[in-house]
Amino acid sequence: MTDKDKKDQDEKAAAGKAKLPFSVRFAIFILLVAAVVLLPLTIVFSVCMIPTFVAAIVDTHKNKTAWFTVGVMNLAGTIPSLFSLWYAGFTVMSAFQLIIQPMTIIISFGAASAGWLIYHKVPLFVSQVLFRKNEKRLKEIEKRQKELVKKWGDEVAAG
Repeated sequence: MTDKDKKDQDEKAAAGKAKLPFSVRFAIFILLVAAVVLLPLTIVFSVCMIPTFVAAIVDTHKNKTAWFTVGVMNLAGTIPSLFSLWYAGFTVMSAFQLIIQPMTIIISFGAASAGWLIYHKVPLFVSQVLFRKNEKRLKEIEKRQKELVKKWGDEVAAG
């Protein structure tokens, strides 16, 4: 086997590894078809969910949970816009009219900002609650130890 044949074989193997499985390619195809068929929904959804896409990009933690927290709240703020689109006639023109309304962006982006607030403040709050709870438990243990020493003597505490 010559070097050229080996190089061609390596390139084919690398191309085969980079190829996506059929199920993934099929899912992408279905999503693209759905995006085109439901174009008004795609337009409103894409614009309103921008904070979630940004959160997915800027999240630096190893677990990457910011996009999920922001995304859930952002979706909650986007759903009223999707209902408004449905009642407005579900056309591309009504989608564009909806996204240029400041209230649409304020509601969806405001909900996303609530998601950021939850993402940054809730872990701090939970850790403070757990810290206080553990401090209280430690004081109870120390109190119980003092009672045992009082009942059984200093020898119990020594070992």
